[in-house]
Amino acid sequence: MTKGRWVLAVIILLAVGFATAQGLRPHPPPPVEVSTAVVKRQDVTRTVNAAGHLQARETVKVSSNVTGDLLSLAVKEGDRVTRGQVLGQIDKRLGESQVAQFRGAVASAAAQTAQVEATIIQDERDLVRRKQLVAENLSTAADLEKAETQLKLDQSRRTAQKQLVVQNQGQLETALYNLSRATLTAPIDGTILELNHKVGERIRGSDFSEDVVLLMGGLSNMEVKAEVGEHEVVGIHEGDSATVEIDAMPDKQFKGHVVAVGKNAQIKNPGTDAEVTTFFVRVGLDVLPEGALPGLSASVSIATAKHEKVMTVPIQAVTSREPKKKDGEAAAAPSGSSGVTNVADVDGGAENGGAPAGGKPKPVKMVFVVKDGTAQMRAVHTGIASRADVEILDGLNEGDTIVDGPYRTLARELEDGQTVKVLPKGGSGGSGKGPSGGH
Repeated sequence: MTKGRWVLAVIILLAVGFATAQGLRPHPPPPVEVSTAVVKRQDVTRTVNAAGHLQARETVKVSSNVTGDLLSLAVKEGDRVTRGQVLGQIDKRLGESQVAQFRGAVASAAAQTAQVEATIIQDERDLVRRKQLVAENLSTAADLEKAETQLKLDQSRRTAQKQLVVQNQGQLETALYNLSRATLTAPIDGTILELNHKVGERIRGSDFSEDVVLLMGGLSNMEVKAEVGEHEVVGIHEGDSATVEIDAMPDKQFKGHVVAVGKNAQIKNPGTDAEVTTFFVRVGLDVLPEGALPGLSASVSIATAKHEKVMTVPIQAVTSREPKKKDGEAAAAPSGSSGVTNVADVDGGAENGGAPAGGKPKPVKMVFVVKDGTAQMRAVHTGIASRADVEILDGLNEGDTIVDGPYRTLARELEDGQTVKVLPKGGSGGSGKGPSGGH
């Protein structure tokens, strides 16, 4: 083999060895593709969302304490009526006979009272004559006492008769009132929502149980009765503004306000792991939508707090991670120690990363800041949140560039100090945004 061939072989061997060494050397991982946003100042409104149904703000059950057949109904469901308008008629013949009976009793008691009055006048005259006769020794004192006693007896009879007149008059007024209840009238201006009886059916009126003939309500004032969870209802107050969406009227929003917050808890599945506690909140509509009907499904968004000109980030940019340990710190606390984990870059103690008594650190709310092509993990404290943005109390500066997606990368894969590649808005990487683990 010539010298030139030896030189060529050595060169080839060196090249192969260099290539092999380069292939065996560890390569840095490729940059992670992320989308970004900028920390900015803006208004944030915290909202509470709930679902419910439309209902009339004022509903009235129309019933009667008169028992009898329903002879007529002058309305049907959906009719608008005014206060005092006749709605129906119950058979009132029994009531009319009772009225006639008590009118007769009043008249009889009044006539007997008049007779007693005449007797008393006569007794008073007899007493005067008896006194004159006694003075002239033409009558005895016993006769005078008898005349006085008779006057007192008749005066007592007059008092009793007057009380009887009052008693009969009260019974007559009761009978007249019951007779008036046989004619069903509208107690308010409103709309007939439901008919519970038909013409010819028996109405069983009673002062102890209600037999509802029809249900009516004022549809000029509508509201949504929604169920709100126990952790959210504490922030809702009467007068809070709200936005209402009705399922049957898509792509439309209606303004409203909270008119009442229920004080009686609705507890479902009590005593089980699935126990849920909610409260009813009523949200009134400021302007009645055309075609709105009781029972329509609706959702409400109630504004419970508003902070103006505060630092904010997209809500999906905040994630939860376990706090980093200081250099040289053991991965787990030794047996018999307090189990407290020191937290780097965190100032919140147990509230924002401090270790509870069990020794396992509590997750910390984190935001990744993009700086010099790398993702730097920052612990943050958050304030109120809207549907899209969350208030940042500390940990970031206005104008910082932060990672806001993709969700899987942000929540699980991205690490502190990792190289990142910023995707253009609407790029092929996809945002994959989801709910933040920190809220």
